Amino acid sequence: MQIAFAIALTVLYVGLSLTLGGVHSNNGPWWFFMPCIVACCAAVVAKTISSKLPLPWVNERRYGSPPRHIHFSWRAAVRLPVYAPFLLILWHFLSILRMHFNLDWVLYCVITLALGIMAIVALRRWPEIRLLRSGEVAMAFIDGRENTAEWQDDRIFYHFKTASGASVSGRAFYTGYDILEGSSVPVFYDTNNPGNHVVACASWFEADRIKAASAEFGVTTSHRK
Repeated sequence: MQIAFAIALTVLYVGLSLTLGGVHSNNGPWWFFMPCIVACCAAVVAKTISSKLPLPWVNERRYGSPPRHIHFSWRAAVRLPVYAPFLLILWHFLSILRMHFNLDWVLYCVITLALGIMAIVALRRWPEIRLLRSGEVAMAFIDGRENTAEWQDDRIFYHFKTASGASVSGRAFYTGYDILEGSSVPVFYDTNNPGNHVVACASWFEADRIKAASAEFGVTTSHRK
């Protein structure tokens, strides 16, 4: 459902940019300004929605044993489509250049670059999915927050202890979660290499949580076996 919602928002933002700014780049300066305006309004909407969403790990449910089911987070679903209107600016800019120059090769290079960036993003997110699905769970203590830029998420500093008692420190950018200093956040880590971990507030994805009674029943059943 989250992915479908993200696609719907992307279509909405791009449709508004094209409707208000024009499909062609000869519609005055609006081909540039309208995508920027739509993106700014979408960013405000995304920030408002993200602030209203509850923290997924603050409830009576708990994470089950690996392997866990993974889903796209609602915060990512409302935040990522914000960047879609900016792609129209690049497209219109290339269209203007193609009106005066033979830049077909530039278009091919841009498409190749875009596909390469998408591949890099996918490769970077895959380890997060693997840790959320199969990693061990611990609670990380937030030591502090650092404001990096007005348009960028804050950086958090944290530490946690593994099941074997090893202490691990780390830092990450949180993705739309309003995490306060002194609070605790779930962290998923590799038991063989605890330095390889991801905090729940720094991922586009979330691990499904189950009722505590169900989780305890599953653990009891596994012990009996």
